[in-house]
Amino acid sequence: MPDRYVPGVPCWVELLLPEPERAVAFYAGVFGWAVEDGVARLDGRAVAGIRQGYGARWTTAIRVDDATAVTARALAAGAHEVPGGVADPAGAMFALRESGGAELVNASGSWNWSNLETGDVAGAEAFYGAVFGWEPLELGEGVRLLRVPGYGDRLAELDPALRERHAQPGIPPGFSDAVAWLVPGETARWSVTFAADDVDGASAACAELGGEVVVAPYDAQGARVATLRDVAGAEFSVSHWAGA
Repeated sequence: MPDRYVPGVPCWVELLLPEPERAVAFYAGVFGWAVEDGVARLDGRAVAGIRQGYGARWTTAIRVDDATAVTARALAAGAHEVPGGVADPAGAMFALRESGGAELVNASGSWNWSNLETGDVAGAEAFYGAVFGWEPLELGEGVRLLRVPGYGDRLAELDPALRERHAQPGIPPGFSDAVAWLVPGETARWSVTFAADDVDGASAACAELGGEVVVAPYDAQGARVATLRDVAGAEFSVSHWAGA
């Protein structure tokens, strides 16, 4: 089976924090993860990393062929190195990964999506275009996706029904190549969303386990969404699309 991840595609999410033990118990309660040697698994498949590191935040890693060369390209485009990865010119931190990635995605309890939030949309488009070849996809009213041209061809090899689904009315041309939402915001960061069959239940479990419900569950554009904060202070979102 072909690798799901081609160069330039986000492939992994990882929680870095000084004391991982409490977070392991928290995510086991919210998502049912079993964590061993820094890897969280669901039904035996790797879904995320939880390990000791700087700060308390979720990090998105992008697949590359040569991390040294891509880091040099990013630095030349205005980025700077930070513990655990690279920060873009606006300060949004990401990591690079030459192999491996999430083995289960889009299922309840697994990684669903990453958003690039930034106060400099034009700058982000220029930077990620120069470093990874990403192209913006305008959806109207300031909504943008970032896409890797041709990525949909790889996904269609893994899921032959993908082209038919993405040919439905309302889905823009090029959507199959999308790898991230580009969201205007005051803080530059990569944020992470996990799929959840029961967003309200995941939010309740978060609060019961010592986390915080930052934005209570609400309905938006066919999805049920909530923003949560874990016991270490790392923020993430949960989402259930009504069509899933």
